[in-house]
Amino acid sequence: MQFTNGTVQEFILLGFEVGQLQRLLILTFFSLLYMLAMAQNITIITLVVLDTHLARLPMYILLSNFSWLEICYVNTTMPRMLLDLALSNKIISFSSCFLQYYIFGSLGSTECFFLSSMALDRYLAICHPLRYPQIMSPNFCYILITASWVLGFLATMVPVTLISQMSFCGPNVIDHFLCDPGPVLALACPPIPKAPIISQIFMDVVVVLGNIVFVVLSCGSVIVTLMKNSSKGNRVKSFSTISFHLLVVTLFYGPLAGIYVKPGEADPNITKIVTLCYTAITPFLNPMIYCLRNDQIKEALFRLRKRKAVFLKSKIDSMQFTNGTVQVFILLGFEVGQLQRLLILIFFTLLYMLAMAQNITIITLVVLDTHLARLPMYIFLSNFSWLEICYLNTNIPRMLLDLALSNKIISFSSCFLQFYIFCSLCSTECFFLSSMALDRYLAICHPLRYSQIMSPSFCYVLVTASWVIGFLSYIVPIALTSKLSFCGPNVIDHFLCDHGPIMALACPPIPEAVIISQIFVDVAVILGNLVFAVLSYVSVIVTLLKNSSKGNRVKSFSTISFHLLVVTLYYAPAAGIYIRPGGETDSNVTKMATLLYTAITPFLNPMIYCLRNDQMKEALLRQWRRKAVFLKSKSKIDSVKMRKGIGNI
Repeated sequence: MQFTNGTVQEFILLGFEVGQLQRLLILTFFSLLYMLAMAQNITIITLVVLDTHLARLPMYILLSNFSWLEICYVNTTMPRMLLDLALSNKIISFSSCFLQYYIFGSLGSTECFFLSSMALDRYLAICHPLRYPQIMSPNFCYILITASWVLGFLATMVPVTLISQMSFCGPNVIDHFLCDPGPVLALACPPIPKAPIISQIFMDVVVVLGNIVFVVLSCGSVIVTLMKNSSKGNRVKSFSTISFHLLVVTLFYGPLAGIYVKPGEADPNITKIVTLCYTAITPFLNPMIYCLRNDQIKEALFRLRKRKAVFLKSKIDSMQFTNGTVQVFILLGFEVGQLQRLLILIFFTLLYMLAMAQNITIITLVVLDTHLARLPMYIFLSNFSWLEICYLNTNIPRMLLDLALSNKIISFSSCFLQFYIFCSLCSTECFFLSSMALDRYLAICHPLRYSQIMSPSFCYVLVTASWVIGFLSYIVPIALTSKLSFCGPNVIDHFLCDHGPIMALACPPIPEAVIISQIFVDVAVILGNLVFAVLSYVSVIVTLLKNSSKGNRVKSFSTISFHLLVVTLYYAPAAGIYIRPGGETDSNVTKMATLLYTAITPFLNPMIYCLRNDQMKEALLRQWRRKAVFLKSKSKIDSVKMRKGIGNI
């Protein structure tokens, strides 16, 4: 909130004034909407670029560029809005605000011209079918596209420049989630020059109303032509196409005209909802309305899948074996239908984002809060959260990519690298859980010596030892496994490279050294740490039953129960898979168990360990207070600067 010589240098985007729960729901919903909108529009662009039939049709040339426009539109506003919702970072600099204002306004103008170009395409196709191929050639389509972009970005240049030259002497709170003409103009200091207002209104009326009139006249001419000349079958088909186009036009122009033809007069909350409608919801709906229910798009998808299948088959045949040895593996993943695949993709994408957000929150809190940073339990938990982040990023992005693109090929070296990192992180987590069990054991069974033994330096020794031993323990078994002969088949019945499915592909005879080394490490790491954790918690429970008062016992049992829940969630599926390697369990059961401790437990652990913890809640409250004090003091300093600047003027 800086002022220089009485002029605003930063704005505060007020955004959505809602509670924490509503903020989280809005963040989750629009994050998912953003990803789906991006995925749909990228799919359309990819299809049109790769399919030679669609790439020659004017309608799809326009639609692919329209999808590119929607991607730009979404990325101009949504990431900033989601970041503000997640971090409550509402400050935006003067230059950044007007840059967003210019790009956002220009993209809105460009979309108006695009919709007019698409209306012209439908008009010529139905009203002048004989001349249509001559007029709407690919070259003419690209001229329309270029003109739409150029006119769109030129149209807003003068109004934005004039408005940016106005005086903004305070207040500097924009009651919106983005920099838009109405809320920005409301902050300008009187007297407001007429030129910026007139230029803004003139541009809004010409661009918005001008293009609306053109689209309405085009569609009206199409409807009249269909009513007069078409047979019943052609009429129904053409009306279906026009109705989709009119729906898109209505979804965009309806809210847009209400805001920009008379800027700044609407209620702020209504303005925010309406802006969300055409900046987030319509880019999500447009691909479904225009393309994804379109027979030509479905045929193009089918052709692309056939081409991909032929290409992958030839690629696999050419590269999967060299001198009789496997060079690539195929990760079979989840053998489900398209709908189930999409549901799995959406669910685990959301789970991945939430797990990342929770673990990053814990690390940030412990780093920023000096009280938590000195406590052994939270030193372990912050490093444990870092481990969970590594765990997630080793497996989940590859799994999501395979679900989205059906790209199941992984090279021999990449497979064994993933195998090594995954197993090493599993091993590290076992040692972390033992270290945290030791911390609870010393805190409850030896409270007088606890502070001396579990000093911060000793905690970091345990953390370092967990990482080092975890990554050293699997070097020998994996190195020996990689030297085995893999002469085919090369299909791994899993969504990642893991010991059992890989060993099932090795050509006999398998040396005993490989099997013994793997079993020894699995038993030593998993069973050894499990026994240590169980003994530690049993000692804690016995001590509590003997010595504690009823109040302390209940509180301590509550803490221990959370630790035991985390240990159970991790060790139960891990022990079931790794104590008896070699694919003796059903492959679907193995996949579900692996998903449990690679995706679901990293999401649940922060909630179990920390986010229901009083000390974490207090740390969050302290951070909020520190931020509030900082912003308040900054506001006072800037207000003084502003008054001095006005006095100097």
